[in-house]
Amino acid sequence: MDIDQFVRHFEEAIEGVEPNSLTPDTQYHKIPQWDSLALLCLLAMIDSEYEVQISGPDLRNADTLRDIFALIQAKKQEAAA
Repeated sequence: MDIDQFVRHFEEAIEGVEPNSLTPDTQYHKIPQWDSLALLCLLAMIDSEYEVQISGPDLRNADTLRDIFALIQAKKQEAAA
């Protein structure tokens, strides 16, 4: 799993986001398509692609796609321990 692959998965999960339009440093909550449906799509994508569950409070502490990626990695490490 790498950050660029995660960004591509994010773009695919959120309806209306153009491919290759985001970077790891994109503040996800500032993209025009970000709403409650996008949040649900993101949580479902993370669960299916990365097999971890992220909570709403976890996401509120994340600002960028890089932050979400780090959160996923931390959750995967916790699950492996």
